[in-house]
Amino acid sequence: MTVHHTRTWEEFKALALKLRPETIFYIAQPHLFTRPPMGLRLTFYHDQDMYVLVDYADGAFLAKTGIPVTNHLDGTHAEIREQDIRDFITNNFTWVEPISLPPFMY
Repeated sequence: MTVHHTRTWEEFKALALKLRPETIFYIAQPHLFTRPPMGLRLTFYHDQDMYVLVDYADGAFLAKTGIPVTNHLDGTHAEIREQDIRDFITNNFTWVEPISLPPFMY
């Protein structure tokens, strides 16, 4: 199995449009070196290969995908709404089933 780390949203999207995965997995996770400290990992599989995009917060939005991020007043906690992630995936790839791994925590 080969892991392909994509650098941009455009690269990840082009690969997904070409390879047409049935599922895209996502996980919202802390990204300690950004403000707010929040990130997102998108992953899909094709044959024996895995394709990954790691995004990170840059103010009120994720830097690569533009998905909104909610920063709490104390600046130590941030959230990405699960519905925003699911909508983003299904708006770009209408045939894909988005799945949270591990199950999305509120």
